[in-house]
Amino acid sequence: MTAINVISMSNAADLGYRALADVAAASEGIPVTDYRIVGGHMVQMLIHAYPTPGATERSTADADAGIREAVAAGQNLHNQLLERGYETTNGNHYIRTNEDGALIEVDLLIPHHGIGRPMRRPTEVNGRGFDAIPGLGFALNATPLLVDVKVLLRGDKEDLVFTVPVPDVEAALILKSLAWKSRTADKDLADISSLLEIVQLHKDSLTNWGYSDERLAAKGQRLDAARVLHQLVDLSGRGRIKPLNGLSSPARLAALIREHIPAPPK
Repeated sequence: MTAINVISMSNAADLGYRALADVAAASEGIPVTDYRIVGGHMVQMLIHAYPTPGATERSTADADAGIREAVAAGQNLHNQLLERGYETTNGNHYIRTNEDGALIEVDLLIPHHGIGRPMRRPTEVNGRGFDAIPGLGFALNATPLLVDVKVLLRGDKEDLVFTVPVPDVEAALILKSLAWKSRTADKDLADISSLLEIVQLHKDSLTNWGYSDERLAAKGQRLDAARVLHQLVDLSGRGRIKPLNGLSSPARLAALIREHIPAPPK
């Protein structure tokens, strides 16, 4: 178990942390083997768990939870969110309104088996549509990092306190690499950069780092992610990746990939 203290820096971040606390409470009856916190909060938690000056924390206003298909098919998590004042809008998207009229939002996601662009239409599970994301199956099968979180919200007298399972750094890097392949979003590049900065400082203390084993690195979603990451090396070398918030040096990103991720076979 890892304990972290977080200070919320904006009203939008407050909403995101409240959503995260709601997911933690609603998931109390679900085994930690069956869900993970993903998205922006995943990277935030890892940056706090593995303090890294070169990593950039990115704020997010909602909470994303990755769940197994069996959890999606059941009603427990769904009902627990409804009991906390949420309503569903698109099957896997939940919203509630706080006392100030602001929206607090939660998305439930399921594994997408493969890489590339996810299915354009949601995957139906027990009559509800779920967005499927690549790499989540790997993350759910890998050992999670359990994080005890205390959040100081802006202007609030009480802290939020909760425990969540997040993918450790290798699984998070695979998720974010395959996410970039799916949508080529700048936020994914920034998160990939932060995760590799964590690897640079903390590789020996990570729960798992299969890329150190050539046999593991050369198969499955480790290999899928390695292909994506070395595509970024190629794009950086051709000047196709520009500096952005959270990624000040594409050349450093490429160097970290070369150092820590074995190049896939041609």
